[in-house]
Amino acid sequence: MTAEEPSTIRSESTAEPPPGIPPDSYLNPRHLSLVEPSLPEVYDAIREADREMNRAAAKRAAAIYAAQRVLADVGRARAEAAERAGGPRMPWSPEEATKEEFTCEVGALLRLPRRTAETLIEASRTLAEDLPATRDALASGVISYRHAQVIMEQAWGIRVDDPEAAARARAVFEEVLVPDAEVLTVAKLADRARRVRERTHPETITARHQKSVEDRHVVFQALNDGMASLYLTGDAEKVQAAYHRTLDTALTLQGPEETRTLTQLAADVLTDVLIGGVTPDGLGAGVAAQVNVTVPVLTLLGKSEEPGYLAGYGPIDPDTARRLAAGAPSFTRLLTHPETGVVLSMGRDTYEPPAALKKWLEVRDETCTFPGCRRSAKRSDLDHSVEWQHGGETDAMNLAHLCPYHHAVKSYTRWSPRHLGDGRIEWTSPAGYSYIVEPSADMRPPRKPKPAPKPPVPFVDVWNLDPTPDDPDDSTPF
Repeated sequence: MTAEEPSTIRSESTAEPPPGIPPDSYLNPRHLSLVEPSLPEVYDAIREADREMNRAAAKRAAAIYAAQRVLADVGRARAEAAERAGGPRMPWSPEEATKEEFTCEVGALLRLPRRTAETLIEASRTLAEDLPATRDALASGVISYRHAQVIMEQAWGIRVDDPEAAARARAVFEEVLVPDAEVLTVAKLADRARRVRERTHPETITARHQKSVEDRHVVFQALNDGMASLYLTGDAEKVQAAYHRTLDTALTLQGPEETRTLTQLAADVLTDVLIGGVTPDGLGAGVAAQVNVTVPVLTLLGKSEEPGYLAGYGPIDPDTARRLAAGAPSFTRLLTHPETGVVLSMGRDTYEPPAALKKWLEVRDETCTFPGCRRSAKRSDLDHSVEWQHGGETDAMNLAHLCPYHHAVKSYTRWSPRHLGDGRIEWTSPAGYSYIVEPSADMRPPRKPKPAPKPPVPFVDVWNLDPTPDDPDDSTPF
């Protein structure tokens, strides 16, 4: 058989294989016929289960959109009632407060951070109003929610001042992409969607780039085993230039005595520059990265291998914790101890908590204490849960960190927190659901074991003592 001749070998053939080709017992139809259930039935069950999940995602999107419409009506009704009642205007209008209540409700209900909840709500609206073909394909189960997300994410980028022109471009874009979504992987669909969007977008890429520059950002993501990733999104030419400069610098460090690989050198170069370097205009000079590391005192003394805790990340190995606590000037050292000596309550004596209490609460909370929020406590407000003007005290069990957004949610919506007395905070939503937020670190001193109870003193009846004298020769009892 030459390379040009088509192969005549078929997996379903019962004939003996040609010489030199070992028999494949797995593909022998006589063996396959014994499988119960049959392989096609097994694969059909897998496909049907996947389609069922896709249909469930469409059902969830429809439910979120329906709730969004209802809450929009509620917000308008509240606004009309507030206007009739008069009085001072709040920083958030009734419509805004109702919208944010709904966003927080969806996030807490589905255990999603705020941005993810906002994206899910907008995606549900987009499927209902802007991308009907994508919605129908998802509802029928033929595409997954991830495929639908790829289409939506690119469709969101088709934004121009003329709504009709944008709608026409999205319709063409969707008409091309939905059939592809039924046969392509998510990664291939994403690549295809970027190309199709570029051809169908009514605005030039230059104008779009000028707007997209405003969305540049940096994202930190914790990984396993004491590792993490840092993602930078910005101008393509600047990010690429930073990448190549990092590699070029790493290349200059290679040599016969260097044991690190190029990728390891590049990672070390970038982190060293970011932590200790400065920008061309001098910004960052004298500024060093600061990290809170909580180290059990026995670990610090080398008498325990209990992990340390890196704020904003999680557990780190004992050797790293000891090294960081040994004296690195860019780290704040906090040693856990049964007795901290921190004053945990100022009562009504002062509104502003003292520095030691602030640090204690920063370690306890680590992040914003609203359900699902991961905003660092360093970048959050220290808030009185029961407002100071309502009799709240400056006390560890009445203070908690809230990011500016969730601080406003607590102040201007019907979400309310309640301290449970052990570092936990219970949040009650406008819908009546309760969510308990655990402290990041248990800062309570360990309970001292109660002393063993003393044995009871035996009862002695002094009126019925045996008349046994101490001196056997003395016959007098007294």
